[in-house]
Amino acid sequence: MDELERRLNLSRAALGEIPPDSVITNAHSFNALTGEFIKGQTIWIKDGRVAYAGSDHNFVKDHQTQVIDAEGMALLPGLIDGHTHTVSNRCGFEEFIKHVIPTGVTTLVTETIELATVVGRDGFEYLVKGLEGQPLRFYYTLAPLCGLTLEEEVNAPANEELLPFLKNKKCVGIGEIYWGNLFLENEQGERVRELVAIALEMGKLIEGHTAGASGRKLQAYTDFGISSCHEPITEEEVLERLRLGYWVMIREGSIRKELPGVAGIFKKEIDFRRLILSTDGVDPEGFLEEGYLDASLRSALKMGVPPQLAYQMVTINVAEHFRLDHLIGSLSPGKAADIVIVPSPGDYSPQMVMCDGKIIFKDGKSFVKPRKVFFPESMFHTVNIQNHNLSPLPTHGKARAIELVSRLVTRENIIDLDHAEEAGEVMMILALDRCGSGQGFMGFLKGFGLRRGAYGTTMSWDTPDMIVVGCDTPSMKTVIERLKENGGGGVYAIGDEVISEFPAPLCGLSSLKPMEKIRDEIKRLEASLRENGVPWEKPVLTVDTLGSPAIPHLRITHHGYVRLKDRKILSIEP
Repeated sequence: MDELERRLNLSRAALGEIPPDSVITNAHSFNALTGEFIKGQTIWIKDGRVAYAGSDHNFVKDHQTQVIDAEGMALLPGLIDGHTHTVSNRCGFEEFIKHVIPTGVTTLVTETIELATVVGRDGFEYLVKGLEGQPLRFYYTLAPLCGLTLEEEVNAPANEELLPFLKNKKCVGIGEIYWGNLFLENEQGERVRELVAIALEMGKLIEGHTAGASGRKLQAYTDFGISSCHEPITEEEVLERLRLGYWVMIREGSIRKELPGVAGIFKKEIDFRRLILSTDGVDPEGFLEEGYLDASLRSALKMGVPPQLAYQMVTINVAEHFRLDHLIGSLSPGKAADIVIVPSPGDYSPQMVMCDGKIIFKDGKSFVKPRKVFFPESMFHTVNIQNHNLSPLPTHGKARAIELVSRLVTRENIIDLDHAEEAGEVMMILALDRCGSGQGFMGFLKGFGLRRGAYGTTMSWDTPDMIVVGCDTPSMKTVIERLKENGGGGVYAIGDEVISEFPAPLCGLSSLKPMEKIRDEIKRLEASLRENGVPWEKPVLTVDTLGSPAIPHLRITHHGYVRLKDRKILSIEP
């Protein structure tokens, strides 16, 4: 059906000349455009779109017209998650979609960074193909693949190779760009700045990542056309970015939960139409025990955010930011019939979910299945470490170490190895290039807390490096060999015994097992680490982020420590 024929059918259905395909009656409908809940509403649906939304119940019907009595329950537009990661949640695409369907989220904008960091262009290609033909609506942002140094960007395609992905109608723009990388005065910075210029010329958006930026640095970053940011963690940071024209995404997911820290913003007498609620991804434990964006929404309602504002933050505000409000975000004529029925405005528990006019979930049962996603065999064999020597570390004098000041934030620390108490708090940390170069760097890590054994991961953010932290080299060697056997993931070992593990063979990042199994394996892994001294919540995530430029201040790669403020590569010697 072409667009003209669709529009004619919608118009004729609204005029009563032809019957709608479906009708929802007796609804307490939410008008996202005005922020009103209106009682006694009816929605007429034709060809997957809303033909009529109002109080007229005199519709034409035939034997094929499906009539749904909402029984006075609240009717909402399908929810939109404007910033998520479908790969970093460690499960396969089908499992992710399967568990999103009951939540009422009908549209997702996903980042594409993870697979491409490891396998380059193929990572984009197979992920984008996987978005097609699914029972939910997917859009994507094309990851700029920003690494700590040029060596971590080894798999980043040349900008001209990215043009087909940018031209795809499902691509809404460039994904989160770490502000520090945009300012780099080298080949790294030039590549990203050129990519930004290309995307802006094509009318695409540029999504931001402003963690740690303020004042002049934030304004200079904004000058590059940055449209949004999901990193503000305080009321002041949210307000600063709103005043600069950002669409601010309040993150409420597995990585961080920011709603409590920014709660004061909702008491301001300002315009909230550029405020968005998003997940930034949810891990299997969060998915199964709390929920997805539905859990974020319930948290907002529970803390007293007015329902009208909360629902706008996950519908029309997101649609307007991504310039998709001609299609989604509101229950108005001509828009996609993405609909969620919940008991009342204050009780977000989906009773029915409709996407493109089709019921995909009702009364606790899903009526659609995800389309199977194909990945080539080569993407299950990406841990290419042939030879690795664990270089001895100094035992006396001063040495440079990464110190954890929170579960994610680090700082540079010069430790005295001759001071027994200080030396007792540090352990080894190793970064190994798993692309086959054989390069590695061994340093010190302070504050992780592990008392025995070693833990290693290939699920590292923004780098193809394997990162291993350990108390002794035999345990570290066991971890490395087991990760090679598994094809990647996370492994905890003591000596030559593997205590717990999470195999993630898809690019060393994800498992294709059921989400429940993945949740259980990761919980056992993290429990093992906590039982052996690690104090941090989600210790697996802590190690995953130690090679990323997304979080300050001192990170590690296979050629040394990297200090974020100047990207200087540092050795273990102070």
